[in-house]
This record gives sequence, C-alpha cells and structure tokens, in this order.
Amino acid sequence: ERQCGRVIDMEGPITTITNPENGEKKQFTFDYSYWSHDQSTHKFCDQATVFNDLGVGVLENAWEGYNVCLFAYGQTGSGKSYSMVGYGPDRGIIPCACEELFRRIEGNQEEGVVLKVEASMMEIYNERVRDLFNPKNPKNEAGLKVRE
Repeated sequence: ERQCGRVIDMEGPITTITNPENGEKKQFTFDYSYWSHDQSTHKFCDQATVFNDLGVGVLENAWEGYNVCLFAYGQTGSGKSYSMVGYGPDRGIIPCACEELFRRIEGNQEEGVVLKVEASMMEIYNERVRDLFNPKNPKNEAGLKVRE
C-alpha cells in the first residue's frame, strides 16, 4: 500500500506545501489562493467566489471600453480550465462574465451607442499557440510557435 497524503494546503492567500520526506513546510503568499479540494471545509471556494474576486473587475473594465485579458497559468491538472470555463453547473469566469456582459448590452437604452464585443481564446501548450475558437484546426498542426 502506498503511503500517500496531502502535501498542499491553502488558507486565505497563503499556500503551504509540505515536503513528504521530512515534513518541512514552505509558505507562498498570492493575491488569491483557492481551495477546491473538499467542499465540506470552511476553506472551500466555489466558482462564484472566484468570479467575484477576479472576473468582476475584468468585466467592469470591459464595460468601460478597455481591452481586457484573463491569463491562467499553471501545471497540468491545477484547475486552469475549471476556473476559466468550469464544468456543468459550476460555471467558470468566462461564461459568467459573458452572460453578464450580454445582459448589460441587451438592457442598454442609450441612443446612438454601438456596443461591439470581440473575443479570442488561446492556449499555449508545449510552446505552441492554439486558437481555441477555431474548430477546423483542433490539433493546431500549424500553430504559432512561441519564441523568446
């Protein structure tokens, strides 16, 4: 039987990593650090919390006419897609922001105002840029190469 245990913990903006060999702990402080491992704990952060912390500011800036960008970075399996897009009823930042943006557009009553939305969604993986809105090239064989 493998002697497995959890080596990461999050409390508020602090992420603690414990070395499983010697028990040494290292703490890292971020603007936000979200615990999504166990919904039954007080530390659990749902998608609404992530959207309120990160998505609302982006949405407000977009509504004011600024170009905005969301960038998710991390190792495989760290929750980037879940935070950005979500799964099932746990919708992520992007669908929540789009729903609110288009709700505001639909409710706009200002005469002569033209509202325009442009969006792109890219993935950088193995030093290749992939356009996630291009269904004709799902494997992105001819993708753009990332250069220094």
